[in-house]
Amino acid sequence: MGFTALETVVAAGLIALVLATLGAAVLRESKSFSNTATADALAAAAREEVRIAADAVKYDGSTLAPNSIATSIPMPVGTPLSANLALSTQRLAGGALSLRIRAGADTAAGLLVRDATLVVVRRMPPPGSTLTAPSLVAAPFGAP
Repeated sequence: MGFTALETVVAAGLIALVLATLGAAVLRESKSFSNTATADALAAAAREEVRIAADAVKYDGSTLAPNSIATSIPMPVGTPLSANLALSTQRLAGGALSLRIRAGADTAAGLLVRDATLVVVRRMPPPGSTLTAPSLVAAPFGAP
């Protein structure tokens, strides 16, 4: 009971088909993991930079101009990711200031972008400044 040449060829073809399908699945999952890691790194960089921008404008009189820089973002595995970070600001009602950082990178799947937004509602006086208390204070309830 031996194998004929036809049976051997069919078995080899089936094994090759299974291996090709398995290889394609591994490659697809590898790209998916890479895109997820890239997206996470971009989002983390945007969140960190928007916190730094908020610290820069937390005092009265401080401003930030819209700006864009090319930088590299550390990745968990492999070489750092080349990315572009862009800052935009917008004045909101009541004097609040909205800050947005957009982090983008070119990937094999195309341009991947992540945003982080933070609103600075109340700005503080600069350190070392002197505040003057209001001169008229309302009388407490029931005062003579």
